[in-house]
Amino acid sequence: MRVVVLGGHDRLKARVEQIAKKYNISLKFINQETQQNIDSALACADWVIVFTSMSGHNMVKLAKRYAKERCIFCHSHGVCALERCILKILKEKG
Repeated sequence: MRVVVLGGHDRLKARVEQIAKKYNISLKFINQETQQNIDSALACADWVIVFTSMSGHNMVKLAKRYAKERCIFCHSHGVCALERCILKILKEKG
């Protein structure tokens, strides 16, 4: 399963990678609008998690365009919030 996380601080990247290993998922962390291949990452994602307080309007629009119903908007932006979102995805997946 591929999950893209939009928004967040650079310092979260190491913890995000640990969480991805823990739940055996492929996770891409994008925290800047200027990062290359944001379109292709979103197009290939099974789920997109958006930290709304840490993402620009254009990133949110891209997420909505590519992911539509596979998009989770998280109003918190910490590691625990990310883990809750991943657990929600895994629960829905079955």
